[in-house]
Amino acid sequence: MTSMLIISGQFWPEGSGGALATYLITKLLSSYDDFKITVVTGTHRPAKIDNVNFIIDEGFRIQYKPMRWLYFLRSSVRRYYRNLMKRYDVIYIPYGYELIPISKELDKKVIVHVHDYQPITYSTVILHNHQIGLVHDIKTELVFELLEHGDYKRAITGSLVAPIVMLSRMWMSGVDTIICVSRRQAEIISSRAPELMHKIRVVYNPLPKTPSLEEKFRNPTFTYAGGESYVKGFHIFMQVALNTLKQEKCVNFFLIGALKRERKELVRRLNNTFRETFRVLGYLPYEDVLKLYSKSHAVLVPSICEEPLPYVVLEAMLTGTLPVASRVGGIPEIVEGTYAERLMFTPGSPDGMADRMETVLSLSRDQLVDIGSKLQEVTLKRFSDEVIKQQLLEVFST
Repeated sequence: MTSMLIISGQFWPEGSGGALATYLITKLLSSYDDFKITVVTGTHRPAKIDNVNFIIDEGFRIQYKPMRWLYFLRSSVRRYYRNLMKRYDVIYIPYGYELIPISKELDKKVIVHVHDYQPITYSTVILHNHQIGLVHDIKTELVFELLEHGDYKRAITGSLVAPIVMLSRMWMSGVDTIICVSRRQAEIISSRAPELMHKIRVVYNPLPKTPSLEEKFRNPTFTYAGGESYVKGFHIFMQVALNTLKQEKCVNFFLIGALKRERKELVRRLNNTFRETFRVLGYLPYEDVLKLYSKSHAVLVPSICEEPLPYVVLEAMLTGTLPVASRVGGIPEIVEGTYAERLMFTPGSPDGMADRMETVLSLSRDQLVDIGSKLQEVTLKRFSDEVIKQQLLEVFST
């Protein structure tokens, strides 16, 4: 039997796509009697999995990355993790790179699963038009924090500590295997950190449980799930939605995710003008999100960052709904060879997005259902649990 310690700062239902993937992978591995698994996380109420033990460490809840790293450098903390890791054969790290040095001191097999771009950028985000160079990285961090969070203090601090990412690269160079979730993500990381290239394996993330397909809304409905995030394309979504409504098209827009008061006020004013076209739903239970996707005519994904393998696109196709998505990151790999491939558009292009939405509006409900059924079929085959499970087992056993 192989004993495995999984280190994941966040664990489902907390967090986003990476945390969901870690949960699904843990479930897959725990289904084998060959693995004895313990998870260390900062999530207070992690989703329970049969035969998996959990250890909660509050240190992972420290938001400011340099302070979190300093916490794990404390002699008492290092001693605790050193004693803990001695009991395991494999250390699997989706989130918690700061613990890599301890695991390698013990000569353990260390596998890091990369769900973002933390090895090469402080913010963990790569914009679609990224350039290579320290000066550019510092400028990008400054702009990212200002536009994403609107926090000048955070922007200045983030840009100043951006070079600290070199620590992540140094730690990563000592691990045995790096799992990337798409070919595009592997390509970007390899180009920025070529010393890591020979360690990289590409394994797609597993799918959540297949939901039942719902009946489509009668009125054309588009769902956007990025909240007010700049890198998720909120500004592009709002521009296209407004232009669509000005053309007197009878459509509805559902918004999932957090909106600040000013954004909610903007939507309220638009609803007064366009007869309650927008519905701001905030955060929804995961099952409700999937139901809403299935009922929608399309899910909008106007991201301007290199999404490694966005679950929102996988979930849309799994629920039989067309994604209208930017041509970024791993999205082309998800939609390749399907009707959704022709609905991709140039990132940052409102005109491109509007054109693809027109294509969706031209389809009848019967056509949407037929296309959606084929999307689900392709997705289940391309991201088969059995294939992904076998690839993961190969990584953990070699």
